[in-house]
Order: sequence, then C-alpha cells, then structure tokens
Amino acid sequence: MLYQSLLILHIISGFLALLTGAMAMSAAKGQKNHLKSGKWYVYLMYVVGLSAILMTGLKPNPFLFTVGVFTLYLTYTGQRSIFYFRLKEAYATGWKDLLPISIALIVSAGMVIQPIYTMLETGTFYVSVMGVFGLILLISALRDLSKILHSRIFQPNDKTWLIKHIGMIGGAYIATLTAFLVTNVTINPGWVVWLAPTLVGSFLIAKASRDWKKKLKIHS
Repeated sequence: MLYQSLLILHIISGFLALLTGAMAMSAAKGQKNHLKSGKWYVYLMYVVGLSAILMTGLKPNPFLFTVGVFTLYLTYTGQRSIFYFRLKEAYATGWKDLLPISIALIVSAGMVIQPIYTMLETGTFYVSVMGVFGLILLISALRDLSKILHSRIFQPNDKTWLIKHIGMIGGAYIATLTAFLVTNVTINPGWVVWLAPTLVGSFLIAKASRDWKKKLKIHS
C-alpha cells in the first residue's frame, strides 16, 4: 500500500516536473513566469528524487535509486547556484554547502564500486547504468568540493553561477526525462531512448550556456 502510494506520487510529481520545467525553460529568464514555474519545478523534483529513494528502500531497484540520487543532487546544486548568483554581499560557505557534497561523494562512490565488485565477483562484464550515473555524480561532486575548498568565501556578482545553474537544472531535467522515456517507451534499438535525451539536452544546455556567457560577457 505504501509503495503504491509512493509510486503514484512519484509518477504525478515526475510528470508535473517535466511540464513545469519545460515552462521555466521556455519563459523569459528572470521574469515572473520563469521564477514561478522554476520554483515549482524544483519542489517537484525534490518529490521525484525523495519518492524514488523511499521506494527503493521498500523494493530494491538500482535504476530508481540512481535516478533519485542524481536528481536530488543536481536539483539542489542548481538551486544553490542561483542563490550564489544573487548574492548581495560576501558569503562564507558552511554545512548547507558541504553536507550535500559529502553525501553525494559517499553515495556516488558506492554507485561506482558496487557494479565493479559484482563484475569481479561474477567474472562478467556489463555496462552499469548505476555505475555511469555514479561516475558522473562523483566527478560533479568533486568539482563542487574543489570550488568550495579553493574559495571558502563566495563574492557577489559572480556571473558564472548562472551558467552552473543552467547546467545543473538542465541535467536534472535530462535525467528525469530519460527515466520517463525508458519506463514508458519501447523501441529498437533500445539505446536510442537512453542516449537521445542526453544528446539533445546536452546540445541545448551548451547552446544556452554559450548564449548567456556572451550576454553576460563571461570569458572562459
């Protein structure tokens, strides 16, 4: 009963997250529609991630757990990035910044190690979705940790945080869209469903990042 309730919550929040996310991305940045739909998108993505992890606790599902953790971290870092972007004065990083990174490092390391251990134990080789997502998450968390350790004080007017926001929020959207398509769409070859959202989404994120770098005169 509990699992079914969580599943329904997960499906509804996932659909609404994709809808509000699309609305936020298509709206003029910084305007009322973007801010309102973006706020709902973030809240819904938290529900998607948490419900996925809770369901995994009731019925082990590596794929669902992977999507849940990945979604939560990218959504949180995307939300924090816009917070840093809007700073009006110097900000000293603290537990709110370090704790999620620490959790992501531990979980992502486990996501990478577990399939490697299984392959060594069984003598078989396979491409683990959890391992791939775990590696991406591990690299992302290490980069975030390096940035905080390099500069424990974040200064206002750092426009690069907006680019980070676009990448993280966009990445979370891609992960959720991929999970939705993999669950509901069956085509041959199957890898198209896995790769298409990432390829198209990555292209759009890269384009948006380039456009905003040019608009904000960020040189990198």
